[in-house]
This record gives sequence, structure tokens and C-alpha cells, in this order.
Amino acid sequence: MCTNEALKRCVSNAIQKERKRVHDERKSHPTKKHDIHDYASIVVACGYSRSGKTFSGASASPLYHKYAEEIRRRLEKLGKIGAKRPGCENVIGACAEPHAADMVVKNFPGCKMNELQFSAAYRPRTGQRKKYCINCKDTFQEVL
Repeated sequence: MCTNEALKRCVSNAIQKERKRVHDERKSHPTKKHDIHDYASIVVACGYSRSGKTFSGASASPLYHKYAEEIRRRLEKLGKIGAKRPGCENVIGACAEPHAADMVVKNFPGCKMNELQFSAAYRPRTGQRKKYCINCKDTFQEVL
């Protein structure tokens, strides 16, 4: 079983990894202008309840990401992947939640959506906890 503690550890590691990535990038390009967009907007952990394994995901463009069939189908119910839909400020498929869930589904092909577990979503730059958006709530309605 995937525990809340395992999800918290996974998302904490993802926050630290993202902070290190940005730090290293800034260090290797000291003359580049830095801003808050250097960071992924959100990171989240997703686990498979039957295995106890967790994976992290960060918000990123969905345009070149090949989602697992079930994730892609659910996202397309909302509208075109890569576009915004009324009622949500986020681009369909760009959130950390589908990226993390995609890792779980690809690693455990028999996984059902109701067997996913998510950590809280966090902004890695500040560590601030964020609410799930309506796109994610609608995509993963069984578990969010």
C-alpha cells in the first residue's frame, strides 16, 4: 500500500530536486536573467495503492508528451490537450498531476485510476501548498 508518508517523501524529494536543478542552471549561466519561470510551477507525487511505489511529476508543456492511453483519453474529454478550457486557468495536460499519474500507469500497466493516490500539490520555488485545479479534479475525479 502507498502511504501518505511515502507520498510526502516523494514530493519533498521532487521539490528539492527542482530547486537543485534551478540552482545548478543558474550557476552554469551566471549572466542569464533569472526569474520565477525557471521553476516548474507545481510538483506532486502519485502512487499506486497496490505497489507502494511513488513517482513525482512537475508541471510542463504537454505538447510533446506521449501520455498513456487512459490518461490521454481522460484529458481529451476536457478538450484539446495543450489548450485552455473555460473555467480553468491551466492548460489541459500541463499540470503536474497527469505527468505523475502517467509515470505510474506506464510502470504498472494494469493500474486503474481509482488505485492512484496523490500527494498535495506544491510550488517548488516557495514550498507553498496549492489546490488542485478543475482540470485535475475532473481528470482524476475518483481520487482527488
